[in-house]
Amino acid sequence: MDYHFHPIPRPSSLEMLSDEQLVDIYELAIEAKASPEFIDIIENILSRRNLLYTCKHKS
Repeated sequence: MDYHFHPIPRPSSLEMLSDEQLVDIYELAIEAKASPEFIDIIENILSRRNLLYTCKHKS
């Protein structure tokens, strides 16, 4: 038999968070000066949810 492995794309752990949880993680990552790559990943998810502008302009 000829078997082929076809991985099913799964959402990342960050994508499974609620909007509020994701915003909290983003703010903590900025405060902790996390790696730019990690912050970019969070920003991409926030952007897809239309939340990035809100985060960057929060008082």
